[in-house]
Amino acid sequence: MLLFICYTLLKKFGTKTTLFKYLKNQNFAKIFDYKLRISLCIILFPFFTEAQNSKLNYKILRNGNNIGWLKLEKSTEGNTSNLLLTSEVKTKIIFPIKISAKETSTFENGKLIHSLQLRKTNGTTKLNKETKYINEAYEVSEGGEKQRLSIENIETNLLSLFFKEPSNLKSVYSDKLQRFIKIAKTDDGGYKISFEKGSSNCYYYKDGICVKVKIEHSFYTAEIVMNY
Repeated sequence: MLLFICYTLLKKFGTKTTLFKYLKNQNFAKIFDYKLRISLCIILFPFFTEAQNSKLNYKILRNGNNIGWLKLEKSTEGNTSNLLLTSEVKTKIIFPIKISAKETSTFENGKLIHSLQLRKTNGTTKLNKETKYINEAYEVSEGGEKQRLSIENIETNLLSLFFKEPSNLKSVYSDKLQRFIKIAKTDDGGYKISFEKGSSNCYYYKDGICVKVKIEHSFYTAEIVMNY
């Protein structure tokens, strides 16, 4: 019976705002007795505590040609934020290459507690790394081996840079390299992060959201550009 009442109210009024206005005007206390009101609130609570969701879509360019896509999602509920990246690239460097990737990061109270990186090249797994915060320390699992890091706290990693401009940060954590990397502000307003062997990423922002990433690699250059 309660489920039927909830379904009928939600179907009739659609949004929580409209529903609450109706109940207020009709004198909610006179419609339901105390126990029924408590039960109804418990059942309806999940509908009214919606998580905050953000989605970003990008195209990947090389030499002006569209060679792939990259999508990001961020959901925040309470003190927990979940980030998800998926991407696919099809290009040719001497021979055809297809790269698919998936990355996830979970932050709790502003602290990284879990991350996962998966990458395949032409169907072959090239990266499968997981980081967990366990017993007051970070543990990295890869290739059947586990390693505990001396790092105590990670508040920002490369994945989170898409959603937040690092204007006050001096370094950012790389889950792949398992270390913090310096952030250098560039003359054109970007934030450059230099990796090993001369590779680098430079992030550009508008209203706090990343709109472009310039990728410099020893074998190629590319851009990740927001797809409006």
